[in-house]
Amino acid sequence: MPIFWSLALVLLYTLSSQAQTTSPSVQYLNQFNQEFAQLQEMQIEYSSFRAHLGSEIAEQKRQAMLGRAQQIQSRFETIAPHANDKGIRKNALKVVDQILQLGKTDYESQAVAKAKCDACFTTVLLQSEMIDKDAEQLIKSMEQFAKDEDITIADDGDDHETLLGKISRINDYLNEINLATLEVQYADAAIVAALNQKDLDLAQKQVKALLKASNNARHRLQQIDRIKEDATVIYQAERLVDFYKKAAQDLYPKMLSAFDKKGNIINDKVDLYNNTIAELGKNIGTITNKYMNAKLNLQQRHIPKPKAKVART
Repeated sequence: MPIFWSLALVLLYTLSSQAQTTSPSVQYLNQFNQEFAQLQEMQIEYSSFRAHLGSEIAEQKRQAMLGRAQQIQSRFETIAPHANDKGIRKNALKVVDQILQLGKTDYESQAVAKAKCDACFTTVLLQSEMIDKDAEQLIKSMEQFAKDEDITIADDGDDHETLLGKISRINDYLNEINLATLEVQYADAAIVAALNQKDLDLAQKQVKALLKASNNARHRLQQIDRIKEDATVIYQAERLVDFYKKAAQDLYPKMLSAFDKKGNIINDKVDLYNNTIAELGKNIGTITNKYMNAKLNLQQRHIPKPKAKVART
């Protein structure tokens, strides 16, 4: 959502700069600018809470932000269009409408229903794709408005980006990395589930799926454009993906060789099974923790702390 408010402000401020600062046109535009500016501040506050205090307490800020967007929608509807409005009011309403749609839509439930899978990577990927599709549609509509009104949206690069733009860029980067690591993590969970069911045939199949997932994830990571703020998260993600590949190629086959056809552990292979379990648990736990800490550190270094002191619940 941050990019939409930033883009909306760019459009409105560009039009403002083309008029006299004391003109009624600018005063009219400022009514919209001030509302979008407040939403931007609330978005930064939400991001601060999420990075430094966790997602549960940040959810309160997200709900407050959506409530404010609802109020702004009502306010915009009551503003009488200026004589030289040129679609500003209509466009501002459209932006708020789509912000509310993105914020209130239960993409997870829709993805689960479509994928027919409650906890799998397919659902995660579908959810991401649906959000990206709706977000892209909003961006296109804003760009079309700029084109129709002959407005140039300047891109001065990272050195001149807003704080909100920087937060959005970092979070988008982390989301791309998450898709890679989640693919192998879900594939690994499927192996564990098959072993718990003592379904060795299914476990063998899922081990092959993990190998494929690790290759997919490595390819996904290679396609990500690195950001200047990060030299650690991407490295830890690569380590995690590479270990899951090792698990698929070596560790899980060893583990499966310790079972008989009935799914029971062969007596003289108990040590092999236990040692493999220990290696899997130790390495996955350690590498995953380093990866999660690297993500958190990246966010906390570049996203300001909440201005108000709030205790964790």
